[in-house]
Amino acid sequence: KICMQILHAGRYAYSPKLVAPSAIQAPINPFTPKELDDEGVERQIEDYVHCAALAREAGYDGVEIMGSEGYFINQFIV
Repeated sequence: KICMQILHAGRYAYSPKLVAPSAIQAPINPFTPKELDDEGVERQIEDYVHCAALAREAGYDGVEIMGSEGYFINQFIV
């Protein structure tokens, strides 16, 4: 059996075009994220779904969505 971890780095992504739940810059990142509106959040959810579908097509048995350790999902609650 094999599973894939799916994650979104949110404000920790090293890109000038990063997005996050809020426009708060990470202390280790020189870039300030663009705050997502409702449509942007929905787009991120669709991207998680698309990634899971691709994993299934590639033969993975499951996926784990990383929602801790300061990643995107965790940034909504901390």
